[in-house]
Amino acid sequence: MPLMMAVLLISGCRGGQNKDVGPDDIDDDDSLTIIADESKQLTEEEARDELIAQEPLPQSADELFDDFIFNFASNHRLQKERIKFPLLVNSGSKKEYIAPDKWQMEHFFMHQGEYTLMFDHEDQMQLTQDTALVNVALEKIFLDQSFVRQYLFSRATGRWMLTEIRNQTLPRNANAEFIAFYQKFVTDSAFQRQSLADEIEFIGPDPDDDFSQMEGVITPDFWDAFRPELPQRMLFNIVYAAQDPQSRQKILVVRGISNGLEQELTFRLVGDRWMLVKLVE
Repeated sequence: MPLMMAVLLISGCRGGQNKDVGPDDIDDDDSLTIIADESKQLTEEEARDELIAQEPLPQSADELFDDFIFNFASNHRLQKERIKFPLLVNSGSKKEYIAPDKWQMEHFFMHQGEYTLMFDHEDQMQLTQDTALVNVALEKIFLDQSFVRQYLFSRATGRWMLTEIRNQTLPRNANAEFIAFYQKFVTDSAFQRQSLADEIEFIGPDPDDDFSQMEGVITPDFWDAFRPELPQRMLFNIVYAAQDPQSRQKILVVRGISNGLEQELTFRLVGDRWMLVKLVE
């Protein structure tokens, strides 16, 4: 019997506003220091960036933030043009400004295979296609340092601009409780198994039909056969709308950059414990 049939209880096949984002005000300790920028890229990567910089920004890129951020993170000339200098770096009680000649190219997730997003509910996921957004925050989450760097973007005159960087300790982040759980989930195999629902809803490609999907459930005994590779050191999150610290559900999206693959893991609070209840591939 094929592995898929052994693991899944098949239940069928499935074929194919204007919103402001204001991250919470922060007031971190004076001792909080800004994490150093990532090391410079290799010469061949710089050459590639130079080539990309010669390409004009597509007019449509300012309509969707997702289109803009990929251009912003790939084109160093565009990046410097779309930063409000001197750029405020706000670490609570400590504030600094970066001048144009001190700015170092920020590639965000472009030099890795995937990036992550966090949502409170499925409707929130539709905001990635919302052309009316005027404020978005991109979060760079350093799991091993319990630290979050927020890049605040605004579109006041039809052009997305980076207007501020905010540094905050993890407890001040809206997703702090879930992020702390996630870090243990991906680094502690015993804890991960304890955090699986008795039946995990599964939706994935049908191995016998490239144009269909399969629905069923995964039990913890067979989790290892389906367990996705998840980032352990750093997460990214694009905040399209204010996230609810009291939400009892989190949808973690792992999105491939070049291969178009995407995975969705849905976690829910059962009592006072986060549990994985759904996996979509």
